[in-house]
Amino acid sequence: MQRLALLIILPLTAFALAACPPPAKRKTYPDIAFTDKAPIALDVAEVRIDVPYVEPLERPHVGERFPVPPTRAARRWAADRLRAVGSRGAATVTILEASVIEVELEPMKGLKGSFTRQQALRYEATISIRIRVADPVGPRAATTDARVKRTVTVPEDATMNEREDIQYALVKNTINDFDNAMTAKVRQSLGAFVR
Repeated sequence: MQRLALLIILPLTAFALAACPPPAKRKTYPDIAFTDKAPIALDVAEVRIDVPYVEPLERPHVGERFPVPPTRAARRWAADRLRAVGSRGAATVTILEASVIEVELEPMKGLKGSFTRQQALRYEATISIRIRVADPVGPRAATTDARVKRTVTVPEDATMNEREDIQYALVKNTINDFDNAMTAKVRQSLGAFVR
């Protein structure tokens, strides 16, 4: 009897597995770079990048699971956009926050909810960076900082690839917003050091 059951179950199992679509191929994403923009030249001997912020690895924090984590994008921004062109002093770039929080959204109930493609999640990205420039010989020193936030929602039926596309776009758009905000602040507050 067991042998007969196996002869029936094994072909059915093989047929069921063959009927399943193959898993979606996971996409790869390029680093978010700023090499297409002219670097901001600073009259200092070096640019230091300090990252005291460490995003927690437990929910609701999810940024470190993104295709390009916001901390990596923030580091890359500092490395690509700021150039030391002087002979003394330093610019210290401090990444105060580079995070994404995931918020589960309450589904819409009733008849309307049944016929609506609902948004299941909201991602809230924050990037906050401070730049301090100091000349050790003279009294020159200046500090500026910028903080940007951006949110996006994710549909309930998003595939893994669609979700990662949304995550990648969120980090890219947030760091681009940051670039615009910080570029203006550097020219305004650190103008004496900009070459």
